[in-house]
Amino acid sequence: MIVIPTEKRLDWKHPPYVVFCLALLNILFFVMNQNSDATRHERAVEIYEQQGFIEWEAPAFLTYLKQKNILENEPERYEEYNQLFDSNPSALTDVIIFDLGFEAYFKENQSTWLPSEQQALWGQMRPLVSQNINNISAMSFGLIPQKMSLITVFSHQFLHGGIMHLIGNLIFLIICGFAVEAALGSGRFLLYYLIGGVVAGLSYSAVELLNGRGGGPLIGASGSISAVMAMYLMLYKMQRIEFFYWFTIFVGYFKAPALLILPIYLGKELVAFFSDEPSSVAYMAHAGGFVAGALLIAFTQRHKPATIDQSYLEEDQDHDPRRESLQIIMANIESCQFAQALKKIELHITEHGHCVESGYIRVNLLAVVPEQDWQQAYQEYMSRSSMNRDLILNQRRLWKKASEVTRQSLDDLTAVQLAMRFIEGQHHDDAELIAISLFKNQSKEPLLAKLMGQLSSFYREVGNSKKQQQYESAVDTLLAAHA
Repeated sequence: MIVIPTEKRLDWKHPPYVVFCLALLNILFFVMNQNSDATRHERAVEIYEQQGFIEWEAPAFLTYLKQKNILENEPERYEEYNQLFDSNPSALTDVIIFDLGFEAYFKENQSTWLPSEQQALWGQMRPLVSQNINNISAMSFGLIPQKMSLITVFSHQFLHGGIMHLIGNLIFLIICGFAVEAALGSGRFLLYYLIGGVVAGLSYSAVELLNGRGGGPLIGASGSISAVMAMYLMLYKMQRIEFFYWFTIFVGYFKAPALLILPIYLGKELVAFFSDEPSSVAYMAHAGGFVAGALLIAFTQRHKPATIDQSYLEEDQDHDPRRESLQIIMANIESCQFAQALKKIELHITEHGHCVESGYIRVNLLAVVPEQDWQQAYQEYMSRSSMNRDLILNQRRLWKKASEVTRQSLDDLTAVQLAMRFIEGQHHDDAELIAISLFKNQSKEPLLAKLMGQLSSFYREVGNSKKQQQYESAVDTLLAAHA
C-alpha cells in the first residue's frame, strides 16, 4: 500500500532549487560513477577465478567466520556457506571478495593455507582483486558500519542500487520535497535533508553492529527522503491534509490529520524490520530518517517558528480536475457501481489522456463488468514497455491474479519483455516462472535467450551456481536452435 501526502502541488512562486539540485546530483552520481561498477566487479571475479584463489581461500574463510564469531547470530548462514564449500566452493567467490576483513586475516595466516610456492603469486595478484572491489561505488562511498567515515555518512545518500531504486527515490523527493523546501527555505531544507540522511545511516549502522552482523554497505537517499516525509507531516501537525493512496485496485485521495500518518509510516518500517526475512531494504535507516525529520521540525517549531513560512502552508490551491475525476470514479468503485465507474474511466482517459493509474483501473473494471472485452485491455496493458516503477508493479499484480490460461494468452514477445521488466523491478521469481513456461513450450522468440542470460547473471551474483548453470545451458540450447 502506498500513501503519499499531496496537499501541495508544485508552485513556481516557490521554486524548489535544492530539490532539483539534489535530484540532479543523484542522477550524476549514478550515471558518471556507478555505471562502471559492473565492469569493476567482473574484473575482480575474473582475476580471482583465473588464479584459482578459491581453492585455498574457501576453507580459510569458514575458519575465519568461526574464529571471528562473524555469523554467531546467523548459524543458518554459516551452514549455507558450509554446504556451498562441500558442493561448489566457487559459489563463495562473491561472499569472500566482498568481505572487508578476510584478505588481511588470510595474509596473516597464509602459511597455514597457502603452499609456499604460491605465496608470491597470491601477494601480487590478490590486491588487484581487492582494488577492483574497493573501487565499486558502494564499497568506496557507501556507508559500511565497520568503517564509517565523515565522508561516507554523507556520500551514501547519493548512491543507488539500480535505476528503479533511483527513480523511486526521486519521485518521492520531488513529491514531498518541494513543499518542505518552500516552507523552510532552501538553506534550512538542505541542512535538515542531510542531517536526516546522516541519522538514518547511523541508525542502520548501530543496529547492524549491535546484532553482530556488521552489515553490507548502505546506499540510497531513502533515509533522507523518509526525513523529508516526516518533516512534511510535522509542518502540518493536526491539520487535515490530502493524501493519495494506492491499494490493489483502489486508488484515490483522502483527508486526514497529518500527524496521524507519521506513526503509520514509522510502524510499518519497524514491523517490516522485525518480521521480514533478511533483505536489501534498510528498514532501520528509514525509521531513523522518520524520527530525525520529525524531531528537526519539532525543534524548529518550538525555537525558530518565525523561520517557517506559515502563509505558504495555509495557502489554498486550485483543485485538480484530473484528480477530482478520479475521486468520483473511486467513489463509484467503493459503492460497487462498476459499470458506471467503467463509463467514467473511459471518459476520464478521453479527457485527460492515458496514464499508468487510469489504465490499471480500467483493466480491473473490465474484469468485473459483464460483456466487456477485458482480454484485449489486459493484453494492451501488459504490453506497455515503459520502465515506470508503478507500471511494473501494476503489471505484476495483474499477472499474479491472472489464470494460467490468461497468462498463456500473451504472445511470446510480450511475455519475454514483461519478464525483463520484472527483473528490472527485482521480481526475479516471477520472471523465472515466465521464462520456464516459454522454454518448456519451445518458444521461438529470439529475446528468450537474452532473458535466460539475465537470469543466469542474477543467480551468479547471489551465489546460486546450480540455477546459474541451468540458465547458461538454456541459453546455449536456444542459441543453437537459432543458429
